[in-house]
Amino acid sequence: MLARSAGCSPILRGSVQARGILQPGQQRGLQQQVQQSRMLSQTRVTAQNEPAGPGAPRVVVIGGGFGGLYTAVRLSELFWPRNKMPQVTLVDQSERFVFKPLLYELLTGGADENEVAPSFLQLLAPYPVRYIQAKVSGAEPEELQDGGSSSGGRVILDDGTDVEYDWLVVALGSQANDRGIPGVKELAVPFNTFEDAQRTVAALEDIETRTAYGSEAANITIVGAGYSGVELAASVSERLRSKPGGSSVRVQLLTPGQDILEGSPAGQRETAMQALSSLGVEIITGMRVRSLERSADATSTPTAVTMNLERSQAEDPSSSRESRAADLVLWTAGNAPSTKDLQPGALPTPQQRKGFPFPTNERGSVLTEPSLRVRKHSNVFALGDVSVSGSEEGALPATAQVAFQQADYAAWNVWASINGRPLLPFRYQHLGNMMGLGAVNGAVALPVSLPGQIGSSLQSSPLGPLLSGLGVKLGAGGNPEADGITLEGPLAAAARRAAYLYRQPTNEQRMSVAAGWLNQASNLASSLLGQLPSQQAR
Repeated sequence: MLARSAGCSPILRGSVQARGILQPGQQRGLQQQVQQSRMLSQTRVTAQNEPAGPGAPRVVVIGGGFGGLYTAVRLSELFWPRNKMPQVTLVDQSERFVFKPLLYELLTGGADENEVAPSFLQLLAPYPVRYIQAKVSGAEPEELQDGGSSSGGRVILDDGTDVEYDWLVVALGSQANDRGIPGVKELAVPFNTFEDAQRTVAALEDIETRTAYGSEAANITIVGAGYSGVELAASVSERLRSKPGGSSVRVQLLTPGQDILEGSPAGQRETAMQALSSLGVEIITGMRVRSLERSADATSTPTAVTMNLERSQAEDPSSSRESRAADLVLWTAGNAPSTKDLQPGALPTPQQRKGFPFPTNERGSVLTEPSLRVRKHSNVFALGDVSVSGSEEGALPATAQVAFQQADYAAWNVWASINGRPLLPFRYQHLGNMMGLGAVNGAVALPVSLPGQIGSSLQSSPLGPLLSGLGVKLGAGGNPEADGITLEGPLAAAARRAAYLYRQPTNEQRMSVAAGWLNQASNLASSLLGQLPSQQAR
C-alpha cells in the first residue's frame, strides 16, 4: 500500500465516512482533507503501513470483542504519515473472537465454531497487529496527577507482567451479572461467551440423552426475557424439537416484567410471541428469582437446581413465594461492565497493582468524553459495553451495533491524537434491532416509520396481503406510524444474516462465513429436493 505525505488525514477502508455514520458537516470536512491528501500524494509518495520500527507509538487495545478487535483492525488499515505507524497490540484472555449475535446458532447447527468464534491468530494474520493472550488485571499511567494523566503507562496482566503503552484503548466488554442473587453465579449457566455456549451444548446433550425415549421429563428455564433470553429460548426449543423425546422437555422463559422484550418495538415483540408460542415455549411473567439451590438430583443431572421464586409486583413478596425444579437454568438477566469488579490501586507488588484508575459511574462503566477519550486521561480511550459517554445521547445500549460503530471513531481519534489533530465526537446511528427466532425465522425492526395515512393505505390496499405474505409487517395492532416496519419469518432471517455477514471483522472472515452459509443453503436445498419424489409418490 502507498502512503500520503506527512500531515495528511487518514483514509479508512469501510470507514466512518464510507459507512455514512458522520454528520453532513463532518463528511464535507473529511472529504476536503482527503482531497488535499490526494493532491499531496501526487508529489510525494512513501512506503505505507510497513511494520512499526523502533520508537514507533505503542497502541495497546485491551479486550478483543467488537469494540477492541475492530479498533485494532481499523488502526492497521489507516494511512499513517511517515514514522507515525504505531505498533498495535491486542490483549484478550481468550484465544477466540466471539461474534456474539451468532452464538445462538451453535445450539441449532446454523453455524459452526469457526464462523462464530474464529481464533485471533487467524483473524489478525493479514494485519500488522500483535496479539497477546492474557487476562488484564489493571492499568497504570506513568504520571497520575489529580486523577488524570497525559502520557502513557502500562497494562498489568494477571501473571504480574505488563505491556507498556503510549495510547490505550479499553474495550473489555461485559460479563454476566448475577445481580447478587444467591446461587446464580455457582449454579446457573450464563450465555455470554464461547465457553458458555459450549457448556450449554454439553448440558443440552446430557438432557437429550436422558429424555431420548420419553422415559424421563425435563425442565429448562431461561431467566431474562430481553433479546438474548428470547433468542436463546427459541434456539433451545427448536433444537429439542428435532431430537427424539424432545417433546418431553419443558422450556420456560421467566421474567420479572409483565411482558417479553419490554421497551422493544411492538411489531418485533408480537412476532417473537408468535414464534415462541409455535415452538412451545412457556412464558412466565411477573416472577423474580430469589435464590438457586443445588437439587438432590444433581448427582444424575449436574445442572439440576431448585429455583426459589417470588412475585415481583406483589405487595408482600414473601406471601407469593414458591419453589420450582429445573434441570438447567440459563441466565440472561443482564450484563455488567467487565471493569465493575476491578478496584483502582497503585501498590508496589504485581499482585497488588490491580484496577483501573479511570473515572467510572455506579455500574463500573468508564466515563468518556463524546470523542470516546476517557475523562482526564488524554491518551486513553474506551468504547463498547465497558464505557459510557457524557454526550447528549446519554447511555447507549450495550449491543454489538454500538461497539461496531464506535470502533471506527476510536481508531480515527487515536490517529488524530497521535498526529495532533482534532478529535471527532461519536454520533450513534440506530440501524434497527435484529433477532433470530430459529434457523429460518427472525424479527427485524427497521428504524423507519410510516406516516399514518400511508401506512393505513398500504395495509388496506392489494399490496397489504402481499407484503404480509413476504414477511413485511406494517406496524403492530394496526398502528404503522407508531410501531414502524418489522420484517419477520425467512425474510428477517435472511436480512439478519446479510447484516452479520457485512459486519464480520475482516474480508477473509467474511468470505469464509459466506462460503459456509452457501454450502449450508445448498445442502438444505438438496435435502428438500430429495424429499419431493417420496412426497409425490404418496
